Amino acid sequence: MTSRSARQSEPAVAVGSSQRTWVAELMSYAQDHAGVRVVGTVLSATEAVQHSYEVLLIDDTTSYLTKRLIDRVQSMRRIVIGVYESTRGDVGRQKLLDLGADGVIDAEASPKEFMARIRYLTEQRLVDRDFAEMVVGESFDDPDREASPVATGPVGGLRSLIVVSGVGGVTEVTVGIAAELSRRRQPAVLVDLDTMEPAIAQRLDVPLSPNVLTAIESLRNVGKIERAVVTHDAGFSVVPGLPSPREWEACSPDDSADLAGALGETYANVVIRTSRHLEDLSPFGARSGRFGVSRRFVAEADHLVIVGDPSPTGVTGVLAWIGDARALSSAPIHVVLNHAGKSLYQQGEVREEIRRTFRSASVVFAPDDHRVRKAAWQGELPPVGKFTRALEPVVSRVAAVGAFAVES
Repeated sequence: MTSRSARQSEPAVAVGSSQRTWVAELMSYAQDHAGVRVVGTVLSATEAVQHSYEVLLIDDTTSYLTKRLIDRVQSMRRIVIGVYESTRGDVGRQKLLDLGADGVIDAEASPKEFMARIRYLTEQRLVDRDFAEMVVGESFDDPDREASPVATGPVGGLRSLIVVSGVGGVTEVTVGIAAELSRRRQPAVLVDLDTMEPAIAQRLDVPLSPNVLTAIESLRNVGKIERAVVTHDAGFSVVPGLPSPREWEACSPDDSADLAGALGETYANVVIRTSRHLEDLSPFGARSGRFGVSRRFVAEADHLVIVGDPSPTGVTGVLAWIGDARALSSAPIHVVLNHAGKSLYQQGEVREEIRRTFRSASVVFAPDDHRVRKAAWQGELPPVGKFTRALEPVVSRVAAVGAFAVES
Protein backbone atom coordinates (compact mmCIF):
# COMPACT_ATOMS: atom_id res chain seq x y z
CA MET A 1 0.00 0.00 0.00
CA THR A 2 1.12 3.56 -0.61
CA SER A 3 0.41 6.66 1.45
CA ARG A 4 -2.05 9.33 0.33
CA SER A 5 0.68 11.96 -0.03
CA ALA A 6 2.80 9.60 -2.14
CA ARG A 7 -0.14 8.85 -4.43
CA GLN A 8 -0.86 12.55 -4.89
CA SER A 9 2.74 13.19 -5.98
CA GLU A 10 2.48 10.64 -8.80
CA PRO A 11 1.77 11.82 -12.36
CA ALA A 12 -1.95 11.91 -13.18
CA VAL A 13 -2.55 9.89 -16.34
CA ALA A 14 -5.59 10.01 -18.62
CA VAL A 15 -6.17 7.17 -21.07
CA GLY A 16 -7.68 7.59 -24.52
CA SER A 17 -10.51 5.23 -25.40
CA SER A 18 -9.02 1.94 -26.61
CA GLN A 19 -9.90 -1.73 -27.07
CA ARG A 20 -6.29 -2.87 -26.67
CA THR A 21 -5.35 -4.93 -23.65
CA TRP A 22 -2.66 -2.56 -22.36
CA VAL A 23 -5.34 -0.25 -20.90
CA ALA A 24 -6.84 -2.78 -18.50
CA GLU A 25 -3.41 -4.14 -17.59
CA LEU A 26 -2.02 -0.69 -16.79
CA MET A 27 -5.06 0.31 -14.73
CA SER A 28 -4.91 -2.89 -12.70
CA TYR A 29 -1.16 -2.59 -12.14
CA ALA A 30 -1.35 1.10 -11.17
CA GLN A 31 -3.89 0.36 -8.43
CA ASP A 32 -1.39 -1.86 -6.60
CA HIS A 33 1.92 -0.16 -7.37
CA ALA A 34 3.30 3.32 -6.83
CA GLY A 35 4.38 5.28 -9.87
CA VAL A 36 1.40 6.84 -11.64
CA ARG A 37 -2.28 7.54 -11.04
CA VAL A 38 -4.71 6.61 -13.82
CA VAL A 39 -7.41 9.21 -13.25
CA GLY A 40 -9.86 8.57 -16.07
CA THR A 41 -10.67 7.71 -19.66
CA VAL A 42 -11.26 10.39 -22.29
CA LEU A 43 -13.83 9.49 -24.92
CA SER A 44 -13.52 12.48 -27.25
CA ALA A 45 -11.27 15.35 -28.26
CA THR A 46 -13.42 17.69 -26.19
CA GLU A 47 -12.85 15.66 -23.03
CA ALA A 48 -9.13 15.53 -23.78
CA VAL A 49 -8.87 19.31 -23.42
CA GLN A 50 -11.48 19.81 -20.69
CA HIS A 51 -10.34 17.31 -18.06
CA SER A 52 -7.37 17.67 -15.75
CA TYR A 53 -4.33 15.39 -15.94
CA GLU A 54 -0.61 15.53 -16.66
CA VAL A 55 -0.12 12.75 -19.21
CA LEU A 56 -2.35 11.53 -22.02
CA LEU A 57 -1.83 7.94 -23.20
CA ILE A 58 -3.52 7.44 -26.56
CA ASP A 59 -3.51 4.79 -29.31
CA ASP A 60 -2.39 5.56 -32.83
CA THR A 61 -5.77 4.19 -34.01
CA THR A 62 -7.95 6.37 -31.76
CA SER A 63 -10.66 7.94 -33.92
CA TYR A 64 -10.29 11.48 -32.55
CA LEU A 65 -6.48 11.56 -32.55
CA THR A 66 -5.26 14.46 -34.70
CA LYS A 67 -2.23 16.73 -34.85
CA ARG A 68 -4.44 19.60 -33.73
CA LEU A 69 -5.54 17.64 -30.64
CA ILE A 70 -1.92 16.88 -29.71
CA ASP A 71 -0.98 20.52 -30.23
CA ARG A 72 -3.87 21.66 -28.03
CA VAL A 73 -3.04 19.22 -25.23
CA GLN A 74 0.63 20.18 -25.35
CA SER A 75 -0.25 23.89 -25.34
CA MET A 76 -1.79 23.21 -21.93
CA ARG A 77 1.67 21.95 -20.85
CA ARG A 78 0.70 18.30 -20.77
CA ILE A 79 2.52 15.28 -22.14
CA VAL A 80 1.19 13.06 -24.93
CA ILE A 81 2.45 9.48 -25.21
CA GLY A 82 1.31 7.50 -28.22
CA VAL A 83 0.79 3.74 -28.14
CA TYR A 84 1.34 1.62 -31.26
CA GLU A 85 1.52 -2.07 -32.17
CA SER A 86 4.96 -3.11 -33.38
CA THR A 87 3.44 -6.27 -34.85
CA ARG A 88 1.88 -4.04 -37.54
CA GLY A 89 5.22 -2.63 -38.58
CA ASP A 90 6.51 0.90 -38.09
CA VAL A 91 3.47 2.70 -39.54
CA GLY A 92 1.76 3.42 -36.21
CA ARG A 93 4.95 4.58 -34.52
CA GLN A 94 5.85 6.89 -37.38
CA LYS A 95 2.32 8.31 -37.47
CA LEU A 96 2.54 9.23 -33.79
CA LEU A 97 5.92 10.88 -34.25
CA ASP A 98 4.66 12.82 -37.29
CA LEU A 99 1.67 14.05 -35.27
CA GLY A 100 4.05 15.38 -32.62
CA ALA A 101 3.66 12.99 -29.68
CA ASP A 102 6.18 13.60 -26.87
CA GLY A 103 6.96 9.88 -26.75
CA VAL A 104 5.80 6.51 -28.04
CA ILE A 105 5.59 3.03 -26.58
CA ASP A 106 4.72 -0.43 -27.90
CA ALA A 107 1.30 -1.74 -26.87
CA GLU A 108 3.01 -5.04 -25.99
CA ALA A 109 5.16 -3.37 -23.33
CA SER A 110 4.55 -4.42 -19.73
CA PRO A 111 2.72 -2.14 -17.28
CA LYS A 112 6.04 -1.60 -15.51
CA GLU A 113 7.58 -0.38 -18.76
CA PHE A 114 4.60 1.93 -19.33
CA MET A 115 5.08 3.44 -15.89
CA ALA A 116 8.80 3.86 -16.43
CA ARG A 117 8.19 5.70 -19.69
CA ILE A 118 5.62 7.99 -18.08
CA ARG A 119 7.90 8.75 -15.15
CA TYR A 120 10.86 9.50 -17.40
CA LEU A 121 8.95 12.01 -19.54
CA THR A 122 7.27 13.72 -16.59
CA GLU A 123 10.54 14.04 -14.69
CA GLN A 124 12.06 15.72 -17.72
CA ARG A 125 9.13 18.15 -17.81
CA LEU A 126 9.34 18.86 -14.09
CA VAL A 127 12.55 20.76 -14.69
CA ASP A 128 10.19 23.61 -15.46
CA ARG A 129 9.15 24.87 -12.05
CA ASP A 130 6.11 26.69 -13.38
CA PHE A 131 4.77 23.44 -14.80
CA ALA A 132 5.34 21.69 -11.47
CA GLU A 133 3.35 24.36 -9.65
CA MET A 134 0.54 24.28 -12.20
CA VAL A 135 -0.11 20.54 -12.04
CA VAL A 136 0.06 20.01 -8.26
CA GLY A 137 -3.32 19.03 -6.89
CA GLU A 138 -5.18 18.88 -10.24
CA SER A 139 -7.65 16.05 -10.78
CA PHE A 140 -10.77 15.15 -12.77
CA ASP A 141 -12.80 15.91 -9.65
CA ASP A 142 -11.87 19.59 -9.37
CA PRO A 143 -15.10 21.37 -10.35
CA ASP A 144 -13.64 24.86 -10.03
CA ARG A 145 -10.81 24.33 -12.49
CA GLU A 146 -11.31 25.81 -15.95
CA ALA A 147 -9.66 24.44 -19.06
CA SER A 148 -6.66 26.49 -20.15
CA PRO A 149 -7.15 28.59 -23.26
CA VAL A 150 -5.80 26.90 -26.36
CA ALA A 151 -5.98 29.69 -28.91
CA THR A 152 -5.45 33.42 -28.84
CA GLY A 153 -8.08 34.20 -31.47
CA PRO A 154 -7.75 36.00 -34.78
CA VAL A 155 -5.66 39.10 -35.26
CA GLY A 156 -7.74 42.26 -35.28
CA GLY A 157 -10.79 41.27 -33.24
CA LEU A 158 -12.67 38.76 -31.12
CA ARG A 159 -13.99 35.75 -33.00
CA SER A 160 -17.71 35.55 -33.68
CA LEU A 161 -19.20 32.12 -34.43
CA ILE A 162 -22.35 32.80 -36.45
CA VAL A 163 -24.61 29.79 -37.09
CA VAL A 164 -27.29 30.07 -39.78
CA SER A 165 -30.12 27.57 -40.23
CA GLY A 166 -33.69 27.29 -41.42
CA VAL A 167 -35.63 26.97 -44.67
CA GLY A 168 -36.83 29.27 -47.43
CA GLY A 169 -33.63 30.91 -48.58
CA VAL A 170 -31.17 29.95 -45.84
CA THR A 171 -28.35 29.59 -48.41
CA GLU A 172 -28.98 33.10 -49.75
CA VAL A 173 -29.01 34.59 -46.27
CA THR A 174 -25.83 32.76 -45.26
CA VAL A 175 -24.01 33.94 -48.37
CA GLY A 176 -25.44 37.42 -47.90
CA ILE A 177 -24.07 37.65 -44.36
CA ALA A 178 -20.60 36.56 -45.48
CA ALA A 179 -20.66 39.02 -48.38
CA GLU A 180 -21.74 41.92 -46.17
CA LEU A 181 -18.98 41.12 -43.66
CA SER A 182 -16.50 41.21 -46.53
CA ARG A 183 -17.86 44.55 -47.75
CA ARG A 184 -17.20 45.87 -44.24
CA ARG A 185 -13.62 44.54 -44.48
CA GLN A 186 -14.27 42.06 -41.69
CA PRO A 187 -12.26 38.83 -42.07
CA ALA A 188 -14.85 36.09 -42.67
CA VAL A 189 -14.99 32.44 -43.67
CA LEU A 190 -18.17 30.67 -44.76
CA VAL A 191 -18.37 26.96 -43.91
CA ASP A 192 -21.07 24.61 -45.20
CA LEU A 193 -21.75 22.12 -42.41
CA ASP A 194 -25.28 21.23 -43.44
CA THR A 195 -24.94 17.44 -43.50
CA MET A 196 -28.46 17.06 -44.91
CA GLU A 197 -28.55 19.52 -47.80
CA PRO A 198 -25.09 21.00 -48.54
CA ALA A 199 -25.49 23.79 -51.09
CA ILE A 200 -22.85 26.50 -50.69
CA ALA A 201 -20.49 25.15 -53.38
CA GLN A 202 -23.27 24.97 -55.94
CA ARG A 203 -24.61 28.40 -54.99
CA LEU A 204 -21.21 30.11 -55.32
CA ASP A 205 -20.10 28.03 -58.31
CA VAL A 206 -16.94 26.83 -56.56
CA PRO A 207 -15.45 23.32 -56.89
CA LEU A 208 -16.67 20.56 -54.58
CA SER A 209 -13.06 19.80 -53.73
CA PRO A 210 -11.44 20.86 -51.47
CA ASN A 211 -14.27 20.70 -48.95
CA VAL A 212 -15.00 20.12 -45.26
CA LEU A 213 -13.76 16.53 -45.45
CA THR A 214 -10.51 17.70 -47.05
CA ALA A 215 -10.14 20.32 -44.31
CA ILE A 216 -10.85 17.84 -41.51
CA GLU A 217 -8.37 15.33 -42.93
CA SER A 218 -5.71 18.01 -43.35
CA LEU A 219 -6.27 19.26 -39.81
CA ARG A 220 -6.12 15.72 -38.48
CA ASN A 221 -2.87 14.80 -40.23
CA VAL A 222 -0.80 17.97 -40.51
CA GLY A 223 -2.58 20.47 -38.28
CA LYS A 224 -3.15 22.95 -41.13
CA ILE A 225 -6.13 23.76 -43.33
CA GLU A 226 -4.96 26.53 -45.66
CA ARG A 227 -5.10 24.37 -48.78
CA ALA A 228 -8.68 23.35 -48.01
CA VAL A 229 -9.99 26.93 -47.96
CA VAL A 230 -11.20 28.63 -51.16
CA THR A 231 -11.03 32.41 -51.54
CA HIS A 232 -14.11 33.92 -53.19
CA ASP A 233 -13.76 36.90 -55.52
CA ALA A 234 -15.85 38.94 -53.08
CA GLY A 235 -13.13 38.69 -50.44
CA PHE A 236 -14.47 36.14 -47.96
CA SER A 237 -13.19 32.57 -47.72
CA VAL A 238 -15.23 29.42 -48.28
CA VAL A 239 -15.05 25.81 -47.10
CA PRO A 240 -17.54 23.88 -49.31
CA GLY A 241 -19.75 21.19 -47.81
CA LEU A 242 -19.97 17.43 -48.18
CA PRO A 243 -19.80 16.14 -51.75
CA SER A 244 -22.78 13.97 -50.80
CA PRO A 245 -25.01 13.84 -47.69
CA ARG A 246 -24.28 10.08 -47.61
CA GLU A 247 -20.82 10.96 -46.30
CA TRP A 248 -22.17 12.62 -43.15
CA GLU A 249 -20.55 10.09 -40.80
CA ALA A 250 -17.10 11.30 -41.92
CA CYS A 251 -17.97 14.76 -40.56
CA SER A 252 -18.35 14.24 -36.80
CA PRO A 253 -19.33 16.97 -34.31
CA ASP A 254 -15.87 16.88 -32.69
CA ASP A 255 -14.04 17.11 -36.03
CA SER A 256 -16.34 19.92 -37.18
CA ALA A 257 -15.80 21.85 -33.94
CA ASP A 258 -12.03 21.45 -34.30
CA LEU A 259 -12.29 22.80 -37.83
CA ALA A 260 -14.29 25.83 -36.69
CA GLY A 261 -11.79 26.42 -33.89
CA ALA A 262 -8.86 26.31 -36.30
CA LEU A 263 -10.61 28.74 -38.66
CA GLY A 264 -11.36 31.03 -35.72
CA GLU A 265 -7.62 31.46 -35.18
CA THR A 266 -7.41 33.18 -38.57
CA TYR A 267 -10.84 34.68 -39.24
CA ALA A 268 -12.67 37.03 -36.89
CA ASN A 269 -16.02 35.84 -38.25
CA VAL A 270 -16.78 32.15 -38.80
CA VAL A 271 -20.16 31.77 -40.54
CA ILE A 272 -21.53 28.23 -40.32
CA ARG A 273 -24.49 26.93 -42.32
CA THR A 274 -26.07 23.93 -40.59
CA SER A 275 -29.06 21.66 -40.99
CA ARG A 276 -32.32 22.85 -39.47
CA HIS A 277 -32.79 19.49 -37.71
CA LEU A 278 -31.99 19.55 -33.99
CA GLU A 279 -33.63 16.35 -32.77
CA ASP A 280 -31.71 14.28 -30.24
CA LEU A 281 -31.64 10.77 -31.70
CA SER A 282 -29.50 9.23 -28.95
CA PRO A 283 -32.37 7.02 -27.70
CA PHE A 284 -32.31 5.32 -31.12
CA GLY A 285 -28.76 3.98 -30.81
CA ALA A 286 -26.30 3.75 -33.66
CA ARG A 287 -27.74 6.57 -35.79
CA SER A 288 -27.74 9.07 -32.91
CA GLY A 289 -25.14 11.28 -34.57
CA ARG A 290 -27.22 12.18 -37.63
CA PHE A 291 -28.01 15.66 -36.34
CA GLY A 292 -25.01 15.89 -34.03
CA VAL A 293 -23.23 18.59 -36.03
CA SER A 294 -26.19 20.99 -36.05
CA ARG A 295 -26.84 20.40 -32.34
CA ARG A 296 -23.18 20.98 -31.51
CA PHE A 297 -22.94 24.30 -33.34
CA VAL A 298 -26.21 25.62 -32.00
CA ALA A 299 -24.84 24.90 -28.53
CA GLU A 300 -21.52 26.66 -29.22
CA ALA A 301 -22.67 29.61 -31.37
CA ASP A 302 -22.12 33.22 -30.38
CA HIS A 303 -25.09 34.19 -32.57
CA LEU A 304 -27.90 32.13 -34.10
CA VAL A 305 -29.67 33.19 -37.28
CA ILE A 306 -32.87 31.34 -38.18
CA VAL A 307 -34.33 31.84 -41.67
CA GLY A 308 -37.96 31.24 -42.62
CA ASP A 309 -40.80 32.71 -44.62
CA PRO A 310 -43.53 34.97 -43.19
CA SER A 311 -46.40 32.56 -43.92
CA PRO A 312 -48.33 30.88 -41.06
CA THR A 313 -46.52 27.57 -41.62
CA GLY A 314 -43.20 29.35 -42.04
CA VAL A 315 -43.59 31.22 -38.74
CA THR A 316 -44.65 28.00 -37.00
CA GLY A 317 -41.47 26.32 -38.25
CA VAL A 318 -39.33 29.21 -37.03
CA LEU A 319 -40.93 29.11 -33.58
CA ALA A 320 -40.45 25.34 -33.34
CA TRP A 321 -36.77 25.71 -34.23
CA ILE A 322 -36.28 28.48 -31.65
CA GLY A 323 -37.83 26.23 -29.00
CA ASP A 324 -35.42 23.41 -29.84
CA ALA A 325 -32.46 25.81 -29.99
CA ARG A 326 -33.27 27.34 -26.62
CA ALA A 327 -32.89 23.90 -25.05
CA LEU A 328 -29.28 23.90 -26.28
CA SER A 329 -28.17 27.52 -26.19
CA SER A 330 -28.78 30.94 -24.66
CA ALA A 331 -27.04 32.75 -27.55
CA PRO A 332 -28.87 35.69 -29.18
CA ILE A 333 -31.29 34.56 -31.90
CA HIS A 334 -31.85 36.68 -34.99
CA VAL A 335 -34.88 35.92 -37.17
CA VAL A 336 -34.75 36.59 -40.92
CA LEU A 337 -38.06 36.20 -42.73
CA ASN A 338 -37.29 35.88 -46.41
CA HIS A 339 -39.45 36.65 -49.47
CA ALA A 340 -41.45 39.09 -47.38
CA GLY A 341 -44.27 41.15 -48.86
CA LYS A 342 -44.62 44.92 -48.56
CA SER A 343 -47.50 44.94 -46.07
CA LEU A 344 -46.30 46.66 -42.90
CA TYR A 345 -49.42 45.43 -41.09
CA GLN A 346 -48.60 41.81 -41.90
CA GLN A 347 -44.99 42.28 -40.88
CA GLY A 348 -46.11 43.79 -37.58
CA GLU A 349 -48.42 40.85 -36.89
CA VAL A 350 -45.68 38.33 -37.61
CA ARG A 351 -43.13 40.22 -35.51
CA GLU A 352 -45.54 40.38 -32.60
CA GLU A 353 -46.30 36.64 -32.85
CA ILE A 354 -42.61 35.77 -32.69
CA ARG A 355 -41.86 38.10 -29.80
CA ARG A 356 -44.93 36.97 -27.90
CA THR A 357 -43.74 33.36 -28.03
CA PHE A 358 -39.94 33.75 -27.75
CA ARG A 359 -37.60 36.58 -27.01
CA SER A 360 -35.39 37.22 -30.03
CA ALA A 361 -32.53 39.65 -30.48
CA SER A 362 -33.92 40.92 -33.78
CA VAL A 363 -36.53 40.23 -36.45
CA VAL A 364 -35.94 41.46 -40.02
CA PHE A 365 -37.88 41.02 -43.26
CA ALA A 366 -35.91 40.40 -46.46
CA PRO A 367 -38.02 41.39 -49.47
CA ASP A 368 -38.41 39.32 -52.59
CA ASP A 369 -35.79 40.50 -55.10
CA HIS A 370 -35.65 39.03 -58.61
CA ARG A 371 -31.94 39.88 -58.79
CA VAL A 372 -31.25 37.37 -56.02
CA ARG A 373 -32.84 34.56 -58.05
CA LYS A 374 -30.92 35.61 -61.15
CA ALA A 375 -27.62 35.71 -59.25
CA ALA A 376 -28.29 32.23 -57.83
CA TRP A 377 -28.65 30.76 -61.31
CA GLN A 378 -25.41 32.43 -62.37
CA GLY A 379 -23.47 31.48 -59.25
CA GLU A 380 -22.86 35.13 -58.45
CA LEU A 381 -23.53 37.40 -55.51
CA PRO A 382 -26.59 39.62 -55.91
CA PRO A 383 -25.85 43.32 -56.36
CA VAL A 384 -26.44 45.68 -53.47
CA GLY A 385 -30.16 46.26 -53.26
CA LYS A 386 -33.29 45.58 -51.20
CA PHE A 387 -32.22 42.10 -50.12
CA THR A 388 -28.66 42.98 -49.14
CA ARG A 389 -29.77 46.12 -47.30
CA ALA A 390 -32.28 44.08 -45.29
CA LEU A 391 -29.42 41.97 -43.90
CA GLU A 392 -27.32 44.93 -42.79
CA PRO A 393 -28.91 45.23 -39.30
CA VAL A 394 -28.31 41.52 -38.69
CA VAL A 395 -24.66 41.76 -39.72
CA SER A 396 -24.18 44.80 -37.47
CA ARG A 397 -25.35 42.68 -34.52
CA VAL A 398 -23.43 39.47 -35.24
CA ALA A 399 -20.07 40.80 -36.51
CA ALA A 400 -17.00 40.26 -34.35
CA VAL A 401 -16.30 43.08 -31.91
CA GLY A 402 -13.54 45.39 -33.05
CA ALA A 403 -12.47 43.20 -35.98
CA PHE A 404 -10.81 44.76 -38.99
CA ALA A 405 -9.02 43.65 -42.10
CA VAL A 406 -5.27 43.21 -41.85
CA GLU A 407 -3.54 45.29 -44.51
CA SER A 408 -1.01 43.46 -46.64
